[in-house]
Amino acid sequence: MASPSVTEQRIQWAANRLLECRSTSAVVAELAEREGLSRRQARRLVGKAHMVLVDDLEQAGVDRLQIVAQLEHGLMEALGKALASSQPAAVVGAARELRELLQLTGGQQSHYPHPTGRRWS
Repeated sequence: MASPSVTEQRIQWAANRLLECRSTSAVVAELAEREGLSRRQARRLVGKAHMVLVDDLEQAGVDRLQIVAQLEHGLMEALGKALASSQPAAVVGAARELRELLQLTGGQQSHYPHPTGRRWS
């Protein structure tokens, strides 16, 4: 069993990787390999790292509406760049993500449920 300081370092390392937009499964695999842990142990540590990030957001008082606005801005910018560089696949991808974020489904239920199973409203 690792000491509390080693465990904390592993959690912080995993949190940093998550902040770099690495997928959870990639962080689990990398942590397991890097530290010689079982995947089960790595999953537990990455779960704790995720909770650290959630707690940080809550303590910072970040508003969900602000996050949505930031994402909307980024997607609009990506859409504009994709249009300017004639990349139709990127245009479609950015437009689809924007539509899902803003729930612009024309009164129909979305084909793409929210990853957590919850609605944005």
